[in-house]
Amino acid sequence: MKVLYVIGQNAGGLPHYTAELANAMTEHAEVTVMKPAETTADDLFVDEIELVEAFGSISVSMPNLYNLNVDPVEFVRGLLSYNNLKRVAEIETDVTHITTGLFPQVKLFSWLHRIDELGPLVVTHHEVPSDPFSLSRPPVFVEELINSALPDLDVDGVVVHTENQKRALRRQNRGGDRIEVIPHGAYSVFGDSEDTDVETRPNTVLFFGNVVPPKGLDTLIEAIPLVKRELPDVELLVAGDGRITAGSRAIIDDHPESFEIHNYFVPNEEVKRFFARSEVVALPYREQDGTKGHSGALATAFSFGKPVVSTSAGDFPELVERSGAGVVVPPEDPERLAEALVSVLTDPEASDRMARNSRRMAEELSWESIARRHLDLYREVSRVDVDASPVVQ
Repeated sequence: MKVLYVIGQNAGGLPHYTAELANAMTEHAEVTVMKPAETTADDLFVDEIELVEAFGSISVSMPNLYNLNVDPVEFVRGLLSYNNLKRVAEIETDVTHITTGLFPQVKLFSWLHRIDELGPLVVTHHEVPSDPFSLSRPPVFVEELINSALPDLDVDGVVVHTENQKRALRRQNRGGDRIEVIPHGAYSVFGDSEDTDVETRPNTVLFFGNVVPPKGLDTLIEAIPLVKRELPDVELLVAGDGRITAGSRAIIDDHPESFEIHNYFVPNEEVKRFFARSEVVALPYREQDGTKGHSGALATAFSFGKPVVSTSAGDFPELVERSGAGVVVPPEDPERLAEALVSVLTDPEASDRMARNSRRMAEELSWESIARRHLDLYREVSRVDVDASPVVQ
C-alpha cells in the first residue's frame, strides 16, 4: 500500500503528530509526506519516508493568532502556496490522508484541484467544537466561519480522537458515513523516562505547550502560592510560547523563587529535559465544549511516565483520572487545583502508582497500535488487500 500524508500547518504540534504516524506506518506501507518547506517536526521523520516540500510557511501559531501577531504579506503568500496541492495528482498513492485537519486553505485548494476525486481521501479532525460558531475561541470561530462558506469535499473517512468528538460531528451532520475514533498516540519522538540523564526535581510542576487562554495557565499560576503554603519549595516550570497575562506576571514577580519561565517555542531536542525534570505535569485547561480529546503535553507526559493533574475539560476525566494516571479537578478553580497538586506531591505511594499507570497508557497508545488502526481504515476505504506485515524497504 502507498499512503500520502498532507500537512496543512508548519508550526505547533500537528507536524509532530504526522511524523509519529508516518514513521510508524513505514512498517506497513510506502509513505510520502507532502509538507511545508519548514515545519517544527523536520528533524523527526525517518529516512524511509519520501518528503515532498510543497508549501510555504504561513508563520502563524495559536499564540500569534490570539495576539494578532501576524505578518499579512507572508501569511497570504503562505496561504496561496497551498495551490501546490495540485501536485497530489502527480503522486502515486492508494490513500491520501490530510492529518492536520481542513484548515481553510487546505479545504479550498483541495476542492479546486478535486483531490477527493483522485482516490480515497481521509481527514483527521483534532478538535471538533460542539458549537462551531462560539465566540469563546476567536481563531476557531473565524476558521469555522470561512470553512462553512467553502464547498465540502467528498471525504471517504474521518478520524477523530474521542467518542465525544464523533457525537459532535454527527449532531452537526459533518464527517460523512465513516467516522473512526482513533486515540492520539503517546509521543515517542521526544524520548521517554529511560532516555534521559536529567534528575527529577522534587516538587516541580510542569506546564508545557502554547500559552493561550484555553489552556488556563493563569489558573495554574494563581494556584502556586496556595501550594507554597504546604510546600515552600514548589516550583512551576513553564515551557511554551505565548503571552503571559499581566496578572500572572504580577504573581510571578511576587514569588520569583517559585517560577521558572521559558516563554518560547521549545525545540524538539529540549523537550525531554523539561519533562524529565518535572515531578508532575499540569493541564489546567478551561472547559472546551466537551470536544478536547487530546493534548500533546498529555501524550508526552505518558511517554515520560509522569503523574498528571488536569481539569475535567473534554475527555481528560477518562484519559487522566479513570486511567489512574492522575487527578482531575474543575476548570478555573485555583484552590482545587492547588489541593490536587499538594496531594500528588506529598503522597509518594499514590504518585508512584500514577506514574506506572501513565507508562501503561503510553504502551496502550503506542504509535505501532495507532498505525495498525489507521491501516485498517485505509484498507477499507481503498479496497486494497493488505496485511499488517512489515514492508521490505
